[in-house]
Amino acid sequence: MNKIYNFSPGPSKLPQSVIDKVEKSINRYKLTGKSILEISHRSIEFDEILNEINSNFLDLFDLPQDVNILLLQGGATFQNSLIPMNIDRSSKLGCFVTGTWGKKTSEDFVKIFTNLEIIETKSNAIGQYFHKEYTGFQNTDYLHMTSNETIEGIQIQDFNSMNHKNLIIDMSSDLGSYKFNFDNLSYVYAGAQKNMGIPGVTICFAKDNFLIETDNPKYLNLNLLAKSNSTLNTPPTFSIYVLNLVTNWMIEMGGIDYFQNKSNKQSKEIYDFIDENSDILSCSVDKKYRSKSNIVFTFLKDQQNKEFVDAAKNFGIIGINGHRSVGGIRVSLFNSVDEDMFKIFMKFFKKYISELSN
Repeated sequence: MNKIYNFSPGPSKLPQSVIDKVEKSINRYKLTGKSILEISHRSIEFDEILNEINSNFLDLFDLPQDVNILLLQGGATFQNSLIPMNIDRSSKLGCFVTGTWGKKTSEDFVKIFTNLEIIETKSNAIGQYFHKEYTGFQNTDYLHMTSNETIEGIQIQDFNSMNHKNLIIDMSSDLGSYKFNFDNLSYVYAGAQKNMGIPGVTICFAKDNFLIETDNPKYLNLNLLAKSNSTLNTPPTFSIYVLNLVTNWMIEMGGIDYFQNKSNKQSKEIYDFIDENSDILSCSVDKKYRSKSNIVFTFLKDQQNKEFVDAAKNFGIIGINGHRSVGGIRVSLFNSVDEDMFKIFMKFFKKYISELSN
């Protein structure tokens, strides 16, 4: 069987070193005599895993002292119920929608939180919201946004420049790929299965002042969840274990600086090639907001999209078909896509386009 190069949008490729450690630990975890699958969430061994993750997060993300770490179940979609249940009903909540996932969030929010304002825009109009003089967000107490829209290939990395002091950000597909600070962030969340691990655990960073007293049921109560150190109930222990391995690997590789440089370099090379072949390929996203995590483009001749995906599969390259709602091509450049794997894709891509041109 040919080697497989997985560019899937998620669950995404894992580093081989992480897979090797997982394989060993499934058989026997350290000196416990048990599989990692059998480790109790109340055990000393699991406490050690949680403590190491917390330490790694502090290292990787330079978390301020007032930021709480939560590792929750339910994925990012569960957050569409959890978040509005934990905002004071006297507040006004806003949704800054730039793509499919932000729209789905707003559709869920409005079922729970009636005092909601939805601000919807396209990639070529995003820039108007990033000026200090823009005051349209000021009538909302909290503003939700999705940093990277995986379907449309739209990404906002400069959300710290937005004129709003309490941002809630879904970073499910780009957490860990670039630096940001928490100056105007109240709550950040991300499903782990893109850059940080496997499905089953959602990483959440909550500022102290975002955690309010509520009479919500326990697993809908962020304040209680934060105080429990992610063990209010049985957490997704195996997914958390893999998350810990991934954070160790990220630190060994050089931390966020390394992955930001890699992301910038790889995305620039592929976008430059797409633009150089505009007689065959098209990327309609405003250049300033093109995603560095999910490169979305199309062939001008529609039938060539499928032909390209099929040819890539024969070469061992999988997961590059666009989302079913938009079609085209989507190449995901998550943290585990190393330089060798990227070069193999670009070699195939350039050869394919060259043959089309002849």
